[in-house]
Amino acid sequence: MQKIIITGGNFINKGAQSMLFCLVDSLKKNFPGANIVMIDLFPTLTDEDKEKYDFQVVNMHIRTVLRMAFPFIKLVVKPKPISNDESEIKKHFKTADLILDISGYGVSSHNQSPLWTYATLFPVMLAKRSLVPFVFLPQSIGPFDFKGWKKLVIWPLVKKYLKYAKVIFIREPECRKYVEKVRKDEIVDSFDLVLQSPKIELKNIYKDLPKQKDKELRIKKDSVVVIPNKQLTKLKSSEEVIAIFKDLILDLLSRGEEVAIVRHSSDDKQLCDSIYREVSHQKLQLVNEDLSPYDIQQVLESSKVVVAARYHGLIHALKLEKPCLVIGWANKYSHVMKSFGLSNYQFDISQANIDGIIDTQHRLIENKDQITKQIAQKLQEVNTVDIYKYFA
Repeated sequence: MQKIIITGGNFINKGAQSMLFCLVDSLKKNFPGANIVMIDLFPTLTDEDKEKYDFQVVNMHIRTVLRMAFPFIKLVVKPKPISNDESEIKKHFKTADLILDISGYGVSSHNQSPLWTYATLFPVMLAKRSLVPFVFLPQSIGPFDFKGWKKLVIWPLVKKYLKYAKVIFIREPECRKYVEKVRKDEIVDSFDLVLQSPKIELKNIYKDLPKQKDKELRIKKDSVVVIPNKQLTKLKSSEEVIAIFKDLILDLLSRGEEVAIVRHSSDDKQLCDSIYREVSHQKLQLVNEDLSPYDIQQVLESSKVVVAARYHGLIHALKLEKPCLVIGWANKYSHVMKSFGLSNYQFDISQANIDGIIDTQHRLIENKDQITKQIAQKLQEVNTVDIYKYFA
């Protein structure tokens, strides 16, 4: 294996970044000597930033996708300066031996722009053009309830390019019924990439090991860590979401618990600030800076339990054997919580009432020792999976 391309990851969302780092680490262990190239569809890194990493980062902005897919657009759409040259990007795809996608949630008709589905499929188009094997690593796929022009334009592309993939790993069993509308073979159930990966060796990620953040990341030992999610405001108003977290945090503080709000994604900065201001309590801690996956792990290691509204906040916490209460909405939360026997500690934001959340949080803290053992037992089972045998 000479060159392996990774698509679907980015450095904005910490879940996506965690999947990227886990994959790079595992690829270096399974395919030593391979040239690993990450194609970033949400480019934020400068050339200087890229030099920190021991794998190649190539920026491919969504404008670049459109310019490469529809050459006539070049007449009216200029490339983003941060994006790498289009000829360089094409060369990477043509010379790859394998392309791996870690989009997490890219091919779907639900709650997202069709442009993102198209952008997720575009690397498959390039792979097919050069007959390079393509694999969708564990992620949510579907549903495919396209309507109107999307059914005429996007759905045929979904069928064509999902068929081309060598293997499709699905994180939730529900996804199987969607993917089987397109293909019947090589659909593999799998837990999240981060959850089933061993501890990352940082020397496989960075050219020079980064300095560990210390003072600013210290939260009080045995704190309840709260990880908000801006996406909740698509299902309830911002005021309602803030009120839920405010009431939950105030109850915890009134019971003598140490509480820390921790940001898990760049998108959540404003929400974290708003909740912190609304609570306005001198004992409430706030970690609202851009953290690496390693930094997040460092913070969560000091926690007693975690209230997770971000999917990979949940995954990070479970990986550290931390009892979790989930405030979410999507099937991906339900599947993980059910798999770990924690369904009674999950709430759908669209139906949740604060009294039920608070009562459940009390039970989580009371039963944390038993739940920790339960999580540890399940992790032993999860960690026996080897997805790399499918494309070695």
